[in-house]
Amino acid sequence: MRILFLGETYRADAQTWIKGIQEVSGITLETKELSQNKSRVKRVFESLGFVIGLIFSSQKYDLVLAERATSYGFFSLLVRSKVRVVAQQGVSDVWPENGFAGWYKGKLQSAVYKKADLIHAWGYVMTFAMINSGANPSKIKVKPKGLFLERFRGVMPESKKKNLAIVTRSLYPIYHHSVILEAISILKNKGIALHCIMVGEGSEGERLKKQTELLGIKDQLDWKGRIPNLELPNLLAEAGIYIAVPETEGVSASLFEAMACGCFPIVTDLPANRAFISSGKNGFLVPVGDVQALAEAVEKFLENPGNYREGILENRKFIEKNCDLKQNMKEFYQHYLKLVNQKQ
Repeated sequence: MRILFLGETYRADAQTWIKGIQEVSGITLETKELSQNKSRVKRVFESLGFVIGLIFSSQKYDLVLAERATSYGFFSLLVRSKVRVVAQQGVSDVWPENGFAGWYKGKLQSAVYKKADLIHAWGYVMTFAMINSGANPSKIKVKPKGLFLERFRGVMPESKKKNLAIVTRSLYPIYHHSVILEAISILKNKGIALHCIMVGEGSEGERLKKQTELLGIKDQLDWKGRIPNLELPNLLAEAGIYIAVPETEGVSASLFEAMACGCFPIVTDLPANRAFISSGKNGFLVPVGDVQALAEAVEKFLENPGNYREGILENRKFIEKNCDLKQNMKEFYQHYLKLVNQKQ
């Protein structure tokens, strides 16, 4: 068996998929990806070269796994492979949804879903965009990738640092880190010192650090940058609160990691998060971009963390039942094998 992975291998989500399949199959996956070039012009030319390389390559594969329908999913159609498996990353991979970009990405997504042999939806919220794009429902597999549960261990709420929050989303505008910083400032003015670990890097990094100085909360932030995924569980084990306030969301592996480690989630009120969080019980849902609501949610939790102990423990039970990576990857690989054997 030759398996090719198309995607950004530095991303924790990609590493989880790659390592999970390698572990259950005993096969080392081959990978191809574009470099992380910041120049738009250079990215366009590199993409053209990438496409040409795939078209004229003599390499043949039994299986190709691709992340994101509108990029590597499309590239997978150019690979000589018996079976193509594509995973959607967001609630839809068409973003932005409007304008020329929305139009052509919609066309790409539709073409990919009509030709893929299997489409991964890490949660049901993703299936609506798939079906609207023309995907055959029988080709859609709904199940999260899962987590290495021995790494992301459950931590009892009482052993957590209640006034320590953690944010594990990349520093890009879509994740609204500015809202989090402003909420921390509001809490400080009320005499509540919330410290926050920021994991990840991105285009907003320098601007956000300057914002902490302007808000007078510089000493409350710990900027970790990009870290190996192996180091993340120890940070999650410390923090009492997990915060993520993006404007759009698929099925967040970051949320699952936090739930597994006993962090209390405070996340934006989006369909993907509503599937896992019952606001006021096992987390809080706050409106997109609402600084005041976020500050109030944090304050409410800190007033009496014990009120949410059962919800936090239920989060861990949910993860153990639904997100055991070894079991889920074993199921995925058996499905892949069945598809490959059908093409013999």
